[in-house]
Amino acid sequence: MLSPLLAMVVASCTETANKPAPDLSLKTIDNQNIKLSDLKGKVVVLNFWATWCPPCRESLPNLAKLSADSSLANRGLKVIAIHASQGADKAKGYVEDNHLPLTVALDLDGSAEQTYKVDGIPTTIVIGRDGTIQHTIVGFGGKETEDELNAAIEKALSQPAS
Repeated sequence: MLSPLLAMVVASCTETANKPAPDLSLKTIDNQNIKLSDLKGKVVVLNFWATWCPPCRESLPNLAKLSADSSLANRGLKVIAIHASQGADKAKGYVEDNHLPLTVALDLDGSAEQTYKVDGIPTTIVIGRDGTIQHTIVGFGGKETEDELNAAIEKALSQPAS
Protein backbone atom coordinates (compact mmCIF):
# COMPACT_ATOMS: atom_id res chain seq x y z
CA MET A 1 0.00 0.00 0.00
CA LEU A 2 1.29 3.48 -0.89
CA SER A 3 1.68 6.08 1.81
CA PRO A 4 -0.59 9.13 1.26
CA LEU A 5 2.40 11.35 0.41
CA LEU A 6 3.84 8.82 -2.06
CA ALA A 7 0.39 8.36 -3.60
CA MET A 8 0.16 12.13 -4.16
CA VAL A 9 3.59 12.20 -5.83
CA VAL A 10 2.71 9.24 -8.06
CA ALA A 11 -0.62 10.87 -8.96
CA SER A 12 1.02 14.18 -9.84
CA CYS A 13 3.58 12.39 -12.01
CA THR A 14 1.05 10.33 -13.93
CA GLU A 15 -1.40 13.17 -14.54
CA THR A 16 1.11 14.98 -16.77
CA ALA A 17 2.21 11.96 -18.81
CA ASN A 18 1.50 12.25 -22.55
CA LYS A 19 0.40 15.87 -22.23
CA PRO A 20 2.10 18.62 -24.24
CA ALA A 21 5.14 20.02 -22.48
CA PRO A 22 4.62 23.72 -21.77
CA ASP A 23 7.11 25.95 -23.55
CA LEU A 24 9.90 27.55 -21.55
CA SER A 25 12.22 30.38 -22.41
CA LEU A 26 15.13 30.75 -19.98
CA LYS A 27 18.64 32.17 -19.79
CA THR A 28 21.54 29.85 -19.13
CA ILE A 29 24.37 30.50 -16.68
CA ASP A 30 26.39 31.54 -19.75
CA ASN A 31 23.74 34.17 -20.61
CA GLN A 32 22.44 32.25 -23.63
CA ASN A 33 18.74 31.98 -24.42
CA ILE A 34 17.22 28.53 -24.45
CA LYS A 35 13.68 27.87 -25.61
CA LEU A 36 12.09 24.46 -25.24
CA SER A 37 10.01 24.75 -28.42
CA ASP A 38 13.25 25.17 -30.42
CA LEU A 39 14.19 21.63 -29.34
CA LYS A 40 11.12 19.88 -30.78
CA GLY A 41 12.25 16.71 -32.52
CA LYS A 42 14.76 16.03 -29.75
CA VAL A 43 14.28 14.11 -26.52
CA VAL A 44 14.70 16.67 -23.74
CA VAL A 45 15.43 15.93 -20.10
CA LEU A 46 14.56 18.79 -17.75
CA ASN A 47 15.94 18.50 -14.23
CA PHE A 48 14.81 21.00 -11.59
CA TRP A 49 17.45 21.31 -8.86
CA ALA A 50 19.20 23.60 -6.37
CA THR A 51 22.68 23.63 -4.86
CA TRP A 52 21.28 23.45 -1.30
CA CYS A 53 19.43 20.18 -2.05
CA PRO A 54 21.49 17.02 -1.23
CA PRO A 55 19.45 14.64 -3.47
CA CYS A 56 19.76 17.18 -6.31
CA ARG A 57 23.53 17.24 -5.93
CA GLU A 58 23.59 13.42 -5.91
CA SER A 59 21.59 13.27 -9.15
CA LEU A 60 23.76 15.70 -11.15
CA PRO A 61 26.70 13.39 -11.99
CA ASN A 62 24.40 10.97 -13.83
CA LEU A 63 22.74 13.87 -15.66
CA ALA A 64 26.18 15.21 -16.61
CA LYS A 65 27.17 11.77 -17.89
CA LEU A 66 24.03 11.60 -20.02
CA SER A 67 24.60 15.15 -21.27
CA ALA A 68 28.21 14.41 -22.25
CA ASP A 69 27.40 11.12 -24.02
CA SER A 70 27.93 11.93 -27.70
CA SER A 71 26.09 8.82 -28.89
CA LEU A 72 22.97 9.91 -26.99
CA ALA A 73 23.37 13.48 -28.29
CA ASN A 74 23.68 12.15 -31.84
CA ARG A 75 20.42 10.24 -31.31
CA GLY A 76 18.74 13.50 -30.24
CA LEU A 77 19.12 13.81 -26.44
CA LYS A 78 19.37 17.25 -24.81
CA VAL A 79 19.74 17.60 -21.03
CA ILE A 80 18.86 20.89 -19.33
CA ALA A 81 19.41 21.36 -15.59
CA ILE A 82 17.09 24.12 -14.38
CA HIS A 83 18.52 25.79 -11.30
CA ALA A 84 15.97 27.09 -8.85
CA SER A 85 16.10 30.71 -7.75
CA GLN A 86 19.60 31.04 -6.33
CA GLY A 87 21.29 33.08 -9.04
CA ALA A 88 23.73 32.38 -11.82
CA ASP A 89 26.89 32.70 -9.71
CA LYS A 90 25.88 29.96 -7.29
CA ALA A 91 24.85 27.56 -10.08
CA LYS A 92 27.86 28.30 -12.26
CA GLY A 93 30.27 27.95 -9.35
CA TYR A 94 28.76 24.61 -8.37
CA VAL A 95 28.87 23.01 -11.83
CA GLU A 96 32.38 24.34 -12.51
CA ASP A 97 33.74 23.25 -9.12
CA ASN A 98 32.30 19.77 -9.67
CA HIS A 99 33.27 19.51 -13.36
CA LEU A 100 29.71 18.88 -14.51
CA PRO A 101 29.29 19.38 -18.28
CA LEU A 102 25.67 20.51 -18.18
CA THR A 103 23.51 23.12 -19.82
CA VAL A 104 22.21 25.00 -16.79
CA ALA A 105 19.21 27.29 -17.18
CA LEU A 106 18.08 29.72 -14.50
CA ASP A 107 14.59 29.82 -13.01
CA LEU A 108 15.15 32.92 -10.89
CA ASP A 109 11.49 33.73 -10.30
CA GLY A 110 10.22 30.14 -10.00
CA SER A 111 7.99 30.47 -13.07
CA ALA A 112 9.35 27.32 -14.74
CA GLU A 113 8.73 25.33 -11.54
CA GLN A 114 5.18 26.70 -11.43
CA THR A 115 4.60 25.95 -15.12
CA TYR A 116 5.67 22.33 -14.61
CA LYS A 117 3.92 22.05 -11.21
CA VAL A 118 7.15 21.05 -9.48
CA ASP A 119 6.32 20.19 -5.88
CA GLY A 120 9.70 18.84 -4.84
CA ILE A 121 13.25 18.76 -6.10
CA PRO A 122 14.92 17.18 -7.80
CA THR A 123 12.20 16.67 -10.37
CA THR A 124 13.26 15.18 -13.69
CA ILE A 125 10.99 15.28 -16.72
CA VAL A 126 11.56 13.41 -20.00
CA ILE A 127 9.96 15.10 -23.00
CA GLY A 128 9.56 13.08 -26.20
CA ARG A 129 10.44 14.13 -29.72
CA ASP A 130 6.78 15.04 -30.26
CA GLY A 131 6.90 17.59 -27.43
CA THR A 132 4.86 15.58 -24.93
CA ILE A 133 5.84 14.69 -21.39
CA GLN A 134 6.83 11.03 -21.41
CA HIS A 135 8.04 10.45 -17.86
CA THR A 136 8.46 12.31 -14.57
CA ILE A 137 10.62 11.37 -11.58
CA VAL A 138 10.37 13.22 -8.27
CA GLY A 139 13.31 12.75 -5.92
CA PHE A 140 16.50 10.77 -6.31
CA GLY A 141 17.12 7.26 -5.00
CA GLY A 142 20.54 6.44 -6.40
CA LYS A 143 21.03 3.66 -8.95
CA GLU A 144 17.34 2.76 -9.01
CA THR A 145 16.41 6.30 -10.07
CA GLU A 146 19.28 6.43 -12.58
CA ASP A 147 18.06 3.15 -14.12
CA GLU A 148 14.49 4.49 -14.28
CA LEU A 149 15.67 7.67 -16.02
CA ASN A 150 17.92 5.79 -18.43
CA ALA A 151 15.05 3.47 -19.40
CA ALA A 152 12.69 6.43 -19.93
CA ILE A 153 15.29 8.15 -22.13
CA GLU A 154 15.86 5.00 -24.20
CA LYS A 155 12.11 4.56 -24.66
CA ALA A 156 11.71 8.19 -25.76
CA LEU A 157 14.71 8.02 -28.13
CA SER A 158 13.24 4.91 -29.78
CA GLN A 159 10.06 6.75 -30.72
CA PRO A 160 9.86 8.80 -33.91
CA ALA A 161 8.87 12.44 -33.88
CA SER A 162 5.27 12.97 -34.98
